[in-house]
Amino acid sequence: MVTETQRKARDRVYYRVGSVAAVGGVTAALVQTAIDPGISDHPQDAIRLAAGSHVLAWSRLLDMVAFLLLLVGVAAVTDTFAQTTARGWARAGLAMFTVSAGAGAIATMIVGSLNDVASTWSDAPARLKPGYVAVFDSMSKISGGISAVAWMALAAFGLLYAQGMLLEGTFPRWLPWISIGSAIATLGALAVGSAFQLDFAFVLLVVGIVLSYVVIVAFGVRLWRSSRRCELHDVRQPSVDTARSSTRR
Repeated sequence: MVTETQRKARDRVYYRVGSVAAVGGVTAALVQTAIDPGISDHPQDAIRLAAGSHVLAWSRLLDMVAFLLLLVGVAAVTDTFAQTTARGWARAGLAMFTVSAGAGAIATMIVGSLNDVASTWSDAPARLKPGYVAVFDSMSKISGGISAVAWMALAAFGLLYAQGMLLEGTFPRWLPWISIGSAIATLGALAVGSAFQLDFAFVLLVVGIVLSYVVIVAFGVRLWRSSRRCELHDVRQPSVDTARSSTRR
């Protein structure tokens, strides 16, 4: 049987791991962005760049690590919700974040494999090169479509989690609005990019992703402070819903 002290110690470790994962995931994502060589919109230029780049595969591996760490961080902070209704919204948000991380990981794996296609293209006879370029371009577009799914799910996460934070009432007042701003910017990027093909869509997407990173870093800080104070709701304090039901009895 697990004693109260053992449970507190276990939870404290779990939330500290979640805190480190949240901040570490954001750090990994930022480093990946900094070293990412990028892919040109022109297939011929893109495959030539990928064939001569050894950074593409490593940047995608770092991207995969970031997805996993961010998912651990969001899962950990979801467990800190005390209000039953707020916890429901947070869990729905976690489900959307899981979809986002999964879709992002799939898109990342596809982009990582482009380096192999490019390397084969560079060694292929001239008459076969157009075929490799077509495959490279198709895979790149498929990756872009899957990434759009990841961004849509990320926007849904931002909206659902913002509602959970507002209902919970223990998060900083500005944090839910940052989360909503992230969702609006991301959805705006998808809409502008799909309907008008404007470069401004990329700016909106960057804003949305950066704001989501701000939210997740705030989650990491919350988890670390809560573990130090040992004031996590599910360990030290009964939820408000439980207190109300006890009063009615």
